[in-house]
Amino acid sequence: MKKIEEPDFGIVTDTIKKVMDFEPEHYKLKPLRRRIKARMRRLGIDDYQEYSILLMKDKEEVERLKRVLTINLTRFFRNREVFRVLEKEILPTLTNPSIWSAGCADGAEAYSLSILCHKLNMDCSIIGTDIDSEVIEKAKNGIYKKISLIEIDPEIKKRYFIREGLDYRLINEIRSSVKFENLDLKSIAFKMAFDLTICRNVLIYLNKAFQEQTLLRFYEALKPGGYLILGKIESLAGSAKEVFKPYDIRNRIYAKN
Repeated sequence: MKKIEEPDFGIVTDTIKKVMDFEPEHYKLKPLRRRIKARMRRLGIDDYQEYSILLMKDKEEVERLKRVLTINLTRFFRNREVFRVLEKEILPTLTNPSIWSAGCADGAEAYSLSILCHKLNMDCSIIGTDIDSEVIEKAKNGIYKKISLIEIDPEIKKRYFIREGLDYRLINEIRSSVKFENLDLKSIAFKMAFDLTICRNVLIYLNKAFQEQTLLRFYEALKPGGYLILGKIESLAGSAKEVFKPYDIRNRIYAKN
């Protein structure tokens, strides 16, 4: 593909803002450009203007690009140490916790939290949100491929999943305890406050200014003393460093001051 100058890239980002609920200026340039180019290569297109014209008239390509831009690979109990700390140290200190899984993708993380609460005989209220409406619908179905369960202990798989052909379906008791909503992080507005917010491997794709805005929104959405969990390669940004205190730096767990 020939080298494309920045003004040409602006053509496609302007088009993206028109055809989908996604604001490119909030995201880091390199991963954004890389993902758009990947779609263009698949179509044999090497010109941003040509691709922009396609987006304006092809709704299916708009949906394909949106999935590429918002992709968030996940699986049950990913990074087991984080869930060990939750199970042994944090959840037992909470009463009927309200939990938010932000950027929940296909729901595996939110359901993992529900399973933990069930194991601890705790009533909980869990909401999972994501900008991608298609993965939200998938999350509601509660059906997963075997690869999503590779970090699950055998007894948990046996207790909470039902085999359906090559797939696994969560039992209704776990599925019914989690609500899912289509939500962009730029428009957070909850009537309830949370004891725990977990948002892993989402901030890394946001520019610094939007990272800080999002972290402060998380702060506002947490109850006093509530917990925030980020991804392993993420950290607090800007003034968020002043309103959160470290709880477990290794696992990127912070508490609201």
